[in-house]
Amino acid sequence: MADNPWKTVFKGDLIAVEKHETKGYEHAIRPPGVRLILTNAGGELLITKEYRSEISAHDYRLPGGKVFDDIDSWLAVRDNDAALRDAVMRAARLEAKQETGVDEITDPNIYAVSHAGASVEWDLYYVTGSIARMSEQELEDDEKERGIEVAFYAKDKVADLLRASGIQEDRTAGVLYRYLGL
Repeated sequence: MADNPWKTVFKGDLIAVEKHETKGYEHAIRPPGVRLILTNAGGELLITKEYRSEISAHDYRLPGGKVFDDIDSWLAVRDNDAALRDAVMRAARLEAKQETGVDEITDPNIYAVSHAGASVEWDLYYVTGSIARMSEQELEDDEKERGIEVAFYAKDKVADLLRASGIQEDRTAGVLYRYLGL
């Protein structure tokens, strides 16, 4: 078995940079994130609205967050599909509860994985499911400051948000276009 030609040249708390030993290419790696496409009994999608500093405005979003809190935890399971899937599903349940108050998701499934590109490895896992039970959000301090609002939108209203660029995260917009069959 050949040695891995990628060597870590920088490692921070959340990001690492690897360099190919012979070709000189570099790429950044970051732990994956999770986004939730959740529906209620009426088929409406759960969408959040929160202030995002990267766009200096409020944005409509799918709820979600980090799968791992640090680069080392991610690297420990990076090549283990079963462990990664388990971590994604745990993060989906945690983020659903924290950001939206969803206590139980029925039929959770990894619907899609969005890859950032060749020079940046930062995957987003999109988990679909039906909401079985909701209660109160359990926001963390930084989330409380942003004031995450939770609402349900009919699929045609989500399509309107997409067309009006109301959902700024482009990878999420692409996945939602596909999910909605647009």
